[in-house]
Amino acid sequence: MNRDAQRKIILDLYTRFHDVSFLEWDPLSVIREFRGTPDQEYIALVSALFAFGGVKQIIASVRNAIERIGLVESPGILGRDLESLNPVLNGFRHRIYVDRDLVHLTLLYQQSCRVYGSLKSHFLHHHRQEDDTIEAGLRGLISDYRQWSDVSHHSPGPHFRHMLNSPEGGSTCKRWLMFLKWMVRPDDGIDLGLWSGQPELTPRQLLIPLDTHLFKISKKLDLTRKKTANWMTALEVTRNLAQIDPRDPTRFDFSLCRYGMFEYRGILPESKSSG
Repeated sequence: MNRDAQRKIILDLYTRFHDVSFLEWDPLSVIREFRGTPDQEYIALVSALFAFGGVKQIIASVRNAIERIGLVESPGILGRDLESLNPVLNGFRHRIYVDRDLVHLTLLYQQSCRVYGSLKSHFLHHHRQEDDTIEAGLRGLISDYRQWSDVSHHSPGPHFRHMLNSPEGGSTCKRWLMFLKWMVRPDDGIDLGLWSGQPELTPRQLLIPLDTHLFKISKKLDLTRKKTANWMTALEVTRNLAQIDPRDPTRFDFSLCRYGMFEYRGILPESKSSG
């Protein structure tokens, strides 16, 4: 596929699918209900790290967690302690994650806020403004979370490390990249932009959150020639999208994902995928 044809297809898909009407099939629909509240960032983190499996199950699990913790009530997530979290989350489960995992993630988030003032400041502590991507910031944050987890007096479930994948191991880090995209991109209606306005952290440094479905779409659109989805594949796809928009290459993520969802459900005819 030549560049002009590729560009036209991607921009056409963006026009068609980058629309708030498609938020029904995204955890962002829940997160946006808490816009302007101090707990929105925490809810976004939980939503991103729970984002595997069917979207209905993801949304149901996020709502379940919110209701159990009581985030619509004072004092918010930073006012919850281990003694108050354990009983209300007892029996909670999302796929391979159990109640102890959500408690443990909450304690790590609270520690970020205690040590650095916020999760944003924790990430920026490791991020390098001069870098092309957010890799250093993500590596540093995950490294801290792994170390804090190892010395914590609270024990998570056997699959908790599944939440703490890192570029260091070559993972796509899809869920963390999705969280960062939500935080950094100031997209009214879709992404949250809670960390926007930082001169040292801009949308051009974000990487595409690559899962199995988006990997298939990326191969179909000649955004990558790699045979497996990993960190380097996410870099390649992002760099090719940057040929269309160098300042904000991940803005196409939402529309490409919606296209993938509908195509593979058989709603979007195959013939339309070529523009």
